[in-house]
Amino acid sequence: MGRMVRIAGIDVGTGFTKAVVIGVASADGQTPAAEGAPEILGRASLRTGVEMEKAAREALGAALEAAGQRDAEVRYVAATGFGRHAVSFRDIQITEITSSARGTRFLYPHATCVLDIGSQTTRAITLTETGRVNQFKSNDKCAAGSGSFIARATKYLEIPLEQAGEKALDADKPQAISSICAVLAESEIINHVSAGVSLENILAGIYESLADRAGMLLKRTGMGQDLVFIGGVARQRGMLRALENRLKVTVHVPENADYVCALGAALLGLQRLRATERARHTETAGNSATVAV
Repeated sequence: MGRMVRIAGIDVGTGFTKAVVIGVASADGQTPAAEGAPEILGRASLRTGVEMEKAAREALGAALEAAGQRDAEVRYVAATGFGRHAVSFRDIQITEITSSARGTRFLYPHATCVLDIGSQTTRAITLTETGRVNQFKSNDKCAAGSGSFIARATKYLEIPLEQAGEKALDADKPQAISSICAVLAESEIINHVSAGVSLENILAGIYESLADRAGMLLKRTGMGQDLVFIGGVARQRGMLRALENRLKVTVHVPENADYVCALGAALLGLQRLRATERARHTETAGNSATVAV
């Protein structure tokens, strides 16, 4: 594999903590080459829990182990997500908006619009031609507009969360969930169950409800016809179909959609490290010239 510098991005979310380790060529094992694309070496995800610092360390260790480099040195750590402030060993902290935009643009160089649905938050982001954040909107704090609502609903319906998206694809008459409050929305679900509505139609209605809320955020940002969907909920095909049906746009889902924010943090960490090294070399060169004179 040769010598390389390793940079980590850690996304400390309310539900899960994700870590991505990237590597870039290096002559000395410390300084990243000024050119050359980074390589994704490893990734890992685990539940955040109440000890965010511990979750961040364990996720990073698991990502290195997945890369087969358990004891390798990580030169730079960029933290993002809800719990980024809790990562004491970080070199830089970055907002989820900026990290999501950077990770998406790396995977989709022409992307102009991003939808990120996580455990507690839904974000709609539009990008400029250069990949910078143009506008962004976030949902309110109610769980009915985020991924945790799906988790709560599946727990009540007594089905595994990982099966919900597939079951929703078999719906023939989705039942709308109109309440914007999670508590009232759960009451609607109970009423549907009591009325004998199938699980498939209830689940499809939940996804359509989330798609409606996401659509409102996206329209407020001025979205186009192509959309990149990231975050943990993007792995659920029922949600993907609901978005496509409701928004009438092309929706792209990365293979590892829930790691895009962590990947973006790692890439921005690499960018900052390169800038720091350039500044250091310029200063060193300037000092040498002064001594020579």
